[in-house]
Amino acid sequence: MHELKKEIAALIEKLDKSNPIDSSTEQITTSHLKGLLAAMENADDPITLAPRFADLEQFWLSSVAWCSQLSKDVEKIIIIYQELL
Repeated sequence: MHELKKEIAALIEKLDKSNPIDSSTEQITTSHLKGLLAAMENADDPITLAPRFADLEQFWLSSVAWCSQLSKDVEKIIIIYQELL
């Protein structure tokens, strides 16, 4: 799970540096990712994170512009997570 934490932290940092507007896709993505990172601190098994990743994936599919860099970054995190299962 170390690689997953690293990727999530890197994307949070990238999004924070872009100074996202309140309620923007970037800001909401950051909130999802920060929640995931916090949940990962107490998770011994990746399966316990399934509900949070399901929420992220649903948000990604419904709200993030397809083929955008943000979409690619979120997809990468989801793929890394799925590989852990």
